[in-house]
Amino acid sequence: MHNAFNILPVLKQLPVRVESAAAYSDRLLLGTANGALLVYRITEPTGDRHQPQVTLVETKKAFARRSIEHLSVIKEAGVLVCLADGLVTLYDLHTLSNATPLANTKGASVVAAYTAVDHIDGIPTLVSKLAVHAKRKVVVLEWRDAEFYKSFEYSAADKITAMQFASPNLLALATAREFLTLQLPRGQWDDLFPADTASLRTVAGVSLSASHAAGADGGLRAGGGGGGGGPDQAANGSAKSAAGNAAPTSTASTGMWGSWAIGLSGSSNENKTSIARMPNEKLLLCHEDIGVFINAAGKLCHREYTEPMVFDRTPTGITYTSSYAIAISLESGPASASSSDARQQPRSQKKFNVEVRNIATQALVQSLHLAEEPPTSILNGSGGKQVWAIGSHTVWRLMPVPIQQQVEEVLGAGQYDEAISLVAQSDSILESEKHELTIKIRWLRARWLFRDQAKYEAALDEFSDLDATPTEAIALCPERIAGELAEDDSSDDESLLREDISSGSDQSRSDPAELQQPETQKAKKPQKPKQVIWKEALYALMRYLTEHRRVLQRAATEGSREHEYVVRVPGHDDDEDGDNDEDKSDNDSDSERGSLDKPNSGSRGNGSVGRSRSNTVEEDSLPHVRLKRLAFSLERMKIPVAAMAQVVDTTLLKVYLECSPGLLGPLLRVKNHCDVEQSEGLLLEHKRFAELVDLYHGKGLYRNALQLLQSQGKSSQSTQMRGSYPVVRYLLRLPADQFELVLEYVRWPIQVGVARETSTDAAADGSDSSMDADDWPTPPAIVSMVFADDRPAAEAFPRPRVASFLRQISPVLVIQYLTYVFEAWSDQTPVLHDDMVAAHLDALSSNASDAKAANSAEPSDELRKKLQRFLRSSRSYSPEKALARLPEDRLFEERALVLSRLGRHEHALNLLVFSVASLVLAEQYCLENIADCPDVFVTLLRILVTAPPQDIFDNEAEAIRSGAIAISDSDKHHTADDIEGVRQRIHWQFAGHLLSVHYMHIPAAEALRLLPADMEFSPDILEYLRSQLCALDQAMRSTNLAQNLRVGADQQARRQVHRMQTSYVVVTETRTCPHCLKRIGSGTAFAVIPPQSTNEGAGHAVVHYSCWQRQKSASKSSVLDASTSVSDENRSLASIDADDTDAAAAAASTWPGFELKWT
Repeated sequence: MHNAFNILPVLKQLPVRVESAAAYSDRLLLGTANGALLVYRITEPTGDRHQPQVTLVETKKAFARRSIEHLSVIKEAGVLVCLADGLVTLYDLHTLSNATPLANTKGASVVAAYTAVDHIDGIPTLVSKLAVHAKRKVVVLEWRDAEFYKSFEYSAADKITAMQFASPNLLALATAREFLTLQLPRGQWDDLFPADTASLRTVAGVSLSASHAAGADGGLRAGGGGGGGGPDQAANGSAKSAAGNAAPTSTASTGMWGSWAIGLSGSSNENKTSIARMPNEKLLLCHEDIGVFINAAGKLCHREYTEPMVFDRTPTGITYTSSYAIAISLESGPASASSSDARQQPRSQKKFNVEVRNIATQALVQSLHLAEEPPTSILNGSGGKQVWAIGSHTVWRLMPVPIQQQVEEVLGAGQYDEAISLVAQSDSILESEKHELTIKIRWLRARWLFRDQAKYEAALDEFSDLDATPTEAIALCPERIAGELAEDDSSDDESLLREDISSGSDQSRSDPAELQQPETQKAKKPQKPKQVIWKEALYALMRYLTEHRRVLQRAATEGSREHEYVVRVPGHDDDEDGDNDEDKSDNDSDSERGSLDKPNSGSRGNGSVGRSRSNTVEEDSLPHVRLKRLAFSLERMKIPVAAMAQVVDTTLLKVYLECSPGLLGPLLRVKNHCDVEQSEGLLLEHKRFAELVDLYHGKGLYRNALQLLQSQGKSSQSTQMRGSYPVVRYLLRLPADQFELVLEYVRWPIQVGVARETSTDAAADGSDSSMDADDWPTPPAIVSMVFADDRPAAEAFPRPRVASFLRQISPVLVIQYLTYVFEAWSDQTPVLHDDMVAAHLDALSSNASDAKAANSAEPSDELRKKLQRFLRSSRSYSPEKALARLPEDRLFEERALVLSRLGRHEHALNLLVFSVASLVLAEQYCLENIADCPDVFVTLLRILVTAPPQDIFDNEAEAIRSGAIAISDSDKHHTADDIEGVRQRIHWQFAGHLLSVHYMHIPAAEALRLLPADMEFSPDILEYLRSQLCALDQAMRSTNLAQNLRVGADQQARRQVHRMQTSYVVVTETRTCPHCLKRIGSGTAFAVIPPQSTNEGAGHAVVHYSCWQRQKSASKSSVLDASTSVSDENRSLASIDADDTDAAAAAASTWPGFELKWT
């Protein structure tokens, strides 16, 4: 509660009894019990005079014969309405003369007046209406544009106790039993709902307490001290539809009752129903102490008012201002014990007879006691800017407290919803300032909810709706979360870990009315532990920052480099004695702006949030509101997205460390803006090494990550990152441009693996043989993962560099890597193929001294087979370089393969025959190279029948001497002649084999010339000669057949040409169609029909195409018969332009069997 009005008695101890009153402009009219009318001039306060003055300017002693029961003013029509002695009389408002009694209003008891703009036939018209209830009828008088228009009468079944106009065409009425509406001018009556307390509770959609439902005279408090239902809350119930036809929608656009007022006479205690006008075209329908709102169409206002207006006592009169509903009652004792408002304050303070409630929140604002005497009526003037309480002998003026003082008082009590309502409803604040003030109050409410009420979800939602910077909410957290943004008193003990904070039913969805209740009025509730409250704050902040992180990500995706926020800027006139929270929020703003990059200065041109300067006379006449607690400005500023994202992500990391460590990985593994320095210290402090690696990786600090992994891998205390496998696994994540870093840090895992395989001192390299083998991968496994992998980065690595690096460790690793390169990526780079040959040779050289290679258990024979397969399949290595690397005294088979690439087949065959001593390999060599060298078998035959060269290793002779090569097992060869004899027999025998098997590759002329004269004529040679003769005979037969086929084809073509040249048809300009006897002219489609008989004189018939089609459909002539001597292919259609001889010739050339000649 706060002070909204000050009571000022302006007239005391009047000598006459006042029965009615009315106020308009600067006049106050009082109707007395003896029929006199007192006219007072109202002088408003000025700079020198702080209180209004009322001066008697005229007394109309015989204004009425009896007591003046009611006064109303219709200023627009210049009419004063007076109800006296049961008769309504109209007077001229300016002269108070020219009385016009309304004869049809005898017995009048209730009067209502209304003025508004109505659209009549589409034309805006100022309409004033007067409704009078007299003797079970309702009389309505209408003025249009200040001219009397017409009067209407409607019968009423019951006695009317109260009525008010809802709109120009709808009259709301109340009887002792129910509320009704009367549609004008149709005269249709519609029931709304019964006029009893239970019905009003039902239509309002709420259930009251049991004590109040029992009929106690207490009131139901409709809202908390600063909260309660407002215009933005949804209705929580539905009204029961009343019987009768629904009232039609009013055509009135905007009410204009601001220039007139209504005087309400005192009511008897028996009259428990009343209807009072409220702002914004609404009416308040009351029974006893409960009232509901209806709009201009007669419908319940469920959206704006979800609860009924409940007074502490049954009002005898109700009026309004822009923000408040003011009710008076005849009793002045304390409130009933059943009243909820009475429970909130001590009973000694509840003696009152004027009750002020906020219209929007329906909360009790102020209770006033008029000590001189009980008030009998209350009215307003000047559109609600003047409020008068009328007693029998006293007149009070309710002077409104300045709105800035009210808002300050409400804010001081922590009633922020009430403050927002006051600002929204006040007509003393510029429209351009209302939105700005509302935003500021909501800003303070969000801080209050977070810090003092532990309503974290509600506070952070408020900050989101206000577009506040996330730093505003972060600054309310303890220093270990907010860091440099933390407020001076933000600590675990003084902010989030308060023991006196009530738990509430749901921190994120609490009743605003409950939030606003003073601490002394709140029920005692079980308290939550500090840690529970701290966790709730962290989870709320986590959800808030996560949602805002998405907002920043969308802005970055759209290409926005800056995001617009509402930033709190301290004012120049900040009061040092103001609220402690607000001084600290000033520090928040300074620290916030200092922690971010400077906003774009050009964006400040928007000014304060929501401020719209309009130069209307009405707004200029109002003072600007200056509030100490709101002595700051909220400006829209553009802040760099990257700077704000850094604050959000870093704070989110801190929150995750406190309450959800499992979410650190998802945050750091994606693109983030965490501050590296702060995050690194926090993660090291909490020993979150895996998350720190993700942070380094996301920021491109790959070396830092590898250093951490390597140190943890060597550490004996590390458990999760022990061994070299974490380093290898991280190397897989590096992009291709970090190749140098990959080579630098892959060396340690490979060296450790080599050391473990060779059983060296593993401890010297940081490895431990007792650890799981999965933690220490072998060198081949490392090469497969890092280099020989299908990752794009591995494919993009410079392969010669990789091969050179691996050659320094082991040639077997080079073979493994290059094999994958050639098979998976089909790389034909000559350098790599040369490296492959060199790696094989190096591996073979190592195996010459050791049975196993450094990192392989493969024997030399397997390596040689791999090398031979590569030499046969590859066409990219340099044979010259390979030949230079091959040793002279061994690897003759590999040398022969290289020589074949150089085209030196004779040298290669000599090596295979004499150095390798394998005639089978020589035969296979010839088959492999027959395509490149067709006479390779002839070369081999020459070698077999001649002596070996002098410059070649003759291992064949040694094999013969040792018996490895022999014709029979019993042969012993010791002398050179014996050896040569055996060699000659073996070679000649194999030469016969070649001649018999590969006779197609060895020409007879060459073979007969090479064979020695003393060579035995073996069956193989006989078979060779037979095969050669058969081949020659077959070739001759094939040649003769091909020649004969060519001669026959030539003759057939000649006959076809002759036949086509002798068959033609001549089409002249005079030729006619034999069917229609019309001339076949140019441009006409025609058909050529072969002769029907075989007579030599018969010729081709030329007919029109259409005639031929008709004849064809009429009967199946012999033209279509399949047995005709001319095939269907000889029938042709043509359309030839006589002027286009080229086209005619082209068409004729397509007709088979004859030629067309156009003449």
